[in-house]
Amino acid sequence: MTTVIIDTKSKEAKRLVDYLKTVSYVKVVENSQDDALIYDPDFVDKIKQREKQASVKLDVDNLWK
Repeated sequence: MTTVIIDTKSKEAKRLVDYLKTVSYVKVVENSQDDALIYDPDFVDKIKQREKQASVKLDVDNLWK
Protein backbone atom coordinates (compact mmCIF):
# COMPACT_ATOMS: atom_id res chain seq x y z
CA MET A 1 0.00 0.00 0.00
CA THR A 2 1.20 3.51 -0.82
CA THR A 3 0.13 6.80 0.72
CA VAL A 4 -0.12 9.88 -1.47
CA ILE A 5 -0.92 13.27 0.00
CA ILE A 6 -2.54 15.76 -2.36
CA ASP A 7 -3.13 19.38 -1.42
CA THR A 8 -6.57 19.96 -2.93
CA LYS A 9 -6.50 23.75 -2.89
CA SER A 10 -6.11 23.98 -6.66
CA LYS A 11 -8.73 22.98 -9.24
CA GLU A 12 -6.26 20.66 -10.94
CA ALA A 13 -5.62 18.75 -7.71
CA LYS A 14 -9.35 18.43 -7.06
CA ARG A 15 -9.85 17.00 -10.56
CA LEU A 16 -7.07 14.49 -9.91
CA VAL A 17 -8.73 13.35 -6.68
CA ASP A 18 -12.09 13.08 -8.47
CA TYR A 19 -10.45 10.91 -11.12
CA LEU A 20 -8.77 8.70 -8.52
CA LYS A 21 -12.15 8.10 -6.88
CA THR A 22 -13.35 6.50 -10.12
CA VAL A 23 -10.50 3.97 -10.23
CA SER A 24 -11.54 0.60 -8.78
CA TYR A 25 -8.28 -0.17 -6.96
CA VAL A 26 -7.93 3.26 -5.32
CA LYS A 27 -9.43 4.23 -1.98
CA VAL A 28 -9.53 7.96 -1.22
CA VAL A 29 -9.61 8.89 2.47
CA GLU A 30 -10.28 12.56 2.96
CA ASN A 31 -8.92 14.09 6.16
CA SER A 32 -8.46 17.70 7.00
CA GLN A 33 -5.21 18.85 8.56
CA ASP A 34 -7.22 19.92 11.61
CA ASP A 35 -8.05 16.25 12.22
CA ALA A 36 -4.35 15.38 12.23
CA LEU A 37 -3.61 18.00 14.89
CA ILE A 38 -6.08 16.68 17.47
CA TYR A 39 -4.43 14.75 20.29
CA ASP A 40 -5.92 12.91 23.21
CA PRO A 41 -5.86 15.42 26.10
CA ASP A 42 -4.99 12.69 28.64
CA PHE A 43 -1.96 11.72 26.57
CA VAL A 44 -0.82 15.34 26.33
CA ASP A 45 -1.18 15.74 30.11
CA LYS A 46 0.94 12.62 30.71
CA ILE A 47 3.68 13.95 28.45
CA LYS A 48 3.68 17.34 30.17
CA GLN A 49 3.85 15.71 33.61
CA ARG A 50 6.76 13.54 32.50
CA GLU A 51 8.66 16.58 31.24
CA LYS A 52 8.57 18.02 34.78
CA GLN A 53 10.00 14.86 36.40
CA ALA A 54 13.69 14.50 37.13
CA SER A 55 15.63 12.41 34.67
CA VAL A 56 17.41 9.20 35.57
CA LYS A 57 20.94 8.46 34.35
CA LEU A 58 21.88 4.89 33.55
CA ASP A 59 25.34 3.42 33.34
CA VAL A 60 25.34 1.98 29.83
CA ASP A 61 28.27 -0.32 30.57
CA ASN A 62 26.34 -2.04 33.38
CA LEU A 63 22.95 -1.96 31.75
CA TRP A 64 22.61 -5.74 31.34
CA LYS A 65 24.22 -6.76 34.65
